[in-house]
This record gives sequence, C-alpha cells and structure tokens, in this order.
Amino acid sequence: MKYFGKTKRPILAVSILAISVQTAYAFTVNVNSSIPISTQVMPALSTANGLLGNIQATLINIGTAISQQGDRQAALMQQVAETNRQFDVEQKRNDRLLQAQDKYRVPDDICSQALGGGASSVSSAAAGGQRTLGSASSAKDVKAIFEVPARAVDVDASTSADVHSQYCDSSDYAAFGGTSFCPSVSDMPRGDTSLSSVLYGAGKEGKAPDLTFSDDQTDAALRYMKNTALRSAGKQLSRGEVKGPSGRIYLGMIQQYQALTDAAAQPQMEMIANSKPNPATDSALADARKVPEVESYFQATASTEAKRLNRMSAREFEEFEVGRRYSNPAYQATLTNKNTEDLMREQINIANLNNWLVLKTKQQLEKQNVLIGQLLANDAYQTYKPMLATQLDSVNAGVSKK
Repeated sequence: MKYFGKTKRPILAVSILAISVQTAYAFTVNVNSSIPISTQVMPALSTANGLLGNIQATLINIGTAISQQGDRQAALMQQVAETNRQFDVEQKRNDRLLQAQDKYRVPDDICSQALGGGASSVSSAAAGGQRTLGSASSAKDVKAIFEVPARAVDVDASTSADVHSQYCDSSDYAAFGGTSFCPSVSDMPRGDTSLSSVLYGAGKEGKAPDLTFSDDQTDAALRYMKNTALRSAGKQLSRGEVKGPSGRIYLGMIQQYQALTDAAAQPQMEMIANSKPNPATDSALADARKVPEVESYFQATASTEAKRLNRMSAREFEEFEVGRRYSNPAYQATLTNKNTEDLMREQINIANLNNWLVLKTKQQLEKQNVLIGQLLANDAYQTYKPMLATQLDSVNAGVSKK
C-alpha cells in the first residue's frame, strides 16, 4: 500500500506533463531582410528624414536672414554713428557761427539800430529840394513866386488878397464873408499869414504839429514866405526900359533888393524843404521800424503824412531819431535788460547822434552869422546913407565956391 502510493505520484506528474505539451508548428525565417522594417519602419524614417531636411533648410534660411539682419543692423549702426558725428561737427560749426554773430553782428535791436547812417543823404536831398519847391507845386501863384519876374507893388498885393481867399478864418468871414475874397472859413485858416504854417504845418485850429508836410501845407508855407520875405518893392523892367541910364540904375537897385530878400527868405525856404517828404528816409526808416520799440513809437508820434507814405521829412527824421530814445518809455524799459556790450554800442550811437546835432547847430550858427552880417550892413546903409548925402552936398558946395 505504501509502495503504490509512492509510485503513483510520478505517474501523475508525467500524465499532466504529457497533457500540457501541445503540437509545435515550423516557420520559414529570412535573416537577410525584414518585411516590417522595409514596409513600415523605413518609409517612416524616410518621411522623418525629409522633414528633418526641410527643418534644416528652414533653419539655414533663418540663420541666413539673421546674419543678413545683423549686417543691416551693423550698417545702420555705422550710418547712425556717422550721422551723429556729422551732426556734432555741424553743431560745433553752428555754435562757432552763433558766437561770431553774437560778437560781430548788429541785430534788429533798439540799441543797435540808428537812423544816423542815412542822415547825410537825407540832409543832402532836403537841401537839393529847395530848388524845386516852386516847380513841384501845382498852384500857379506858388510857381509864380519863383518863375515870374517881380511885379508892381499893387499887382503883387492884389494877388496876395486873391490867394488869401483860400485861408479865411472866422474873423475874416465875419468881416467880408460871402465875397470872392472869403467864400467860407478855410480848413487851413490864416495859412498864408501865420508863422505856424512854416513851423508846424497849416491846418485847423488846435491841430497837432506836423513835421512832414502835405502838398497843401507846403503851398501854404510858401505863400507865407512870399508875404513876409519876398514882397515886391517894384516891378521888373522890360527890355526897352532897361536900356537907358535910369533903367540901368533901377535894375541895379532891384538886384540889390532881391539879394537881401533872398537872404531873408532862405531860412524859411530851408525849413519848408526840410518839411517835405524825403525819399532818402525810406530805407533807414524801414530798417529801424523792424524793432518793436521803434515801431510803437512811430505809430504813436509820426505825422499823418509820414504814416500815409511810410516816409518822413528831414525835420521829422531827426526828431524821430532823438525822440525814440529820450521820450520813448519802451526804450527806457528795454535798456534795463541789456548787457554791457549792447549798452556800449548804444552809447556810441548816442555820441554819434550828438556829434551830428552839434554839427547841424554849427551850420545854423554860420547861416545866422551871415544873416546878422547882412542886417548890420543894411542898418549901416540906412544910417550912413543920409549922412553921406548931406556931407556930399557940403563938399559940392565948397567946391562950387572955389
């Protein structure tokens, strides 16, 4: 019984092993190739290699673009650096130019602008204008002052009465208003008989002084000069009358008289010529008016005619140059903000202006001395002529007795 039991276990194990062993099949194996590798793996690898090639080409293109961009950036940086260098050079050059301009240039400034540069040409033009006072007028009687020979005293006086009809004042109108000698009160009352016509220009009562005359004001001033300095003392002789001895004596006396009246009229003629608009002032006045302080003073003080023409007379030109400093509040305020160099320049301008005014004063004194000498000679003539005539009669009487 024990034996059987011991032999039974191996038999059972063998049986179980026999049952578990199944039938085995045989397969053909090719060790030189692999269908999955050829049909699946290799195509996939080829596709991957193609993608990698495309990626590599893209990366190469990107690298090339980056390299080119770097070159462009380098070129741009070089260009910027060159531009900055040129800018610095140009900036330094401009700085040097500005420094030179600040040092040497004369700006449009009230302390640098002076009308004196044109004073000489203005003065010369005004002096030359004296010879054209009559011809420049459109009035026949004004032209006659310079162009018509001396007329008889009564004819000359009658002409003055006719001319006065243009200058009637209220008192004239009250006396003989409505007649041909005073049809109405004039806008320039007493223009031919008032000294103010020469000094300040004819016009309505109470008007502001004008130093640049209009044509009508010039005519009024010339008529005043005619009434006061060029009155007729006798008519001019004709060709037949001057041939005889008496005619020659009369002609000589007329010439002597006219020499004195010409001297008497000279100051008035000079003032009238200096009061006419002078083209020589145009350039200097335009330059000076670029300065705001000068322009404001011009608008505040210039005469009506000066504003209308943008041109001044020689008289107003001189007064404007002085007044724009002395009586111009804007000028006084500007001086407080000026540096030493500007103030020194202004001192030079003022000194030059003073020198010019002193010269003009000297010239006026010389003219006055001439006129005073003529007055002295005329006074001596009036004093000694009768004394010499009386003494000559005594001499002639003594000679006749012998």
